[in-house]
Amino acid sequence: MSDGDEVEVLRVEGAINAEPVLAAFRANGIPAAVLGEAAGRVYGLTLDGLGSVGIVVPREFEQQARDLLAAGELRQLEVGDTEESGGDG
Repeated sequence: MSDGDEVEVLRVEGAINAEPVLAAFRANGIPAAVLGEAAGRVYGLTLDGLGSVGIVVPREFEQQARDLLAAGELRQLEVGDTEESGGDG
């Protein structure tokens, strides 16, 4: 992603809380990155927004990302098995 064409779709406390969202976006073909305060990452602080990070996606993926977030809020996401059944049983 090049600077200037990304849009922040979510802000969370701490980079660790961004990881599941990043994984969900990437699993759905949405490139995503985390932007945040360096001090929060270095010192592990999440006080008064110091450790908050923003999740950004390219502008052309904004609506897809927001739809995925909304589905997650409504608990409408499904986890699918991408591997075919091996016929073990």
